Amino acid sequence: MTAEDVLRCEIPIKEMTFGIGMDDLEPLLKQLQERRREPDPFMSLPDVPIEKLDFNQIEGEEREDLLRGMRQSHLVDAFYEGTMRELEHDEVAEGFRVYYQQMRREWPDPEDVLWQLRMYVLGNAQPRPKVLRAALVVLAHFFERCDIFEAPPASWQPGLDMSA
Repeated sequence: MTAEDVLRCEIPIKEMTFGIGMDDLEPLLKQLQERRREPDPFMSLPDVPIEKLDFNQIEGEEREDLLRGMRQSHLVDAFYEGTMRELEHDEVAEGFRVYYQQMRREWPDPEDVLWQLRMYVLGNAQPRPKVLRAALVVLAHFFERCDIFEAPPASWQPGLDMSA
């Protein structure tokens, strides 16, 4: 019996390690690892409506990961603000938007899209825990800015099926 038999799903195995390919993201991840502290669980979240998580059907651990990352996403803004890196921030955001759109077409499940976005940042190798937590902050930052995942339309209400 294989692990795939037990889990009842295919385990994608790729021989080569790959990632975002942007050397510019490495200093950001390094700084986040150094500056990131355990967030205060009672600190208020940024102005991202929780409805965006609901609208995009982000639930469970993925939702918790994004919410934890949002508590630290101000560090990404601090990294880019007031430096020559501000233009780089827009370029990175555009890369996330384009990659997100591509993954959304290929993977209908939001959990799979987030998995692909993590690999976009980290590659497919298992990262150290600090690196993974830093990457989650980056993903939360671009989620908040609406570079990845859609904002619900003004007419959307939780529980209302807009596809009908």
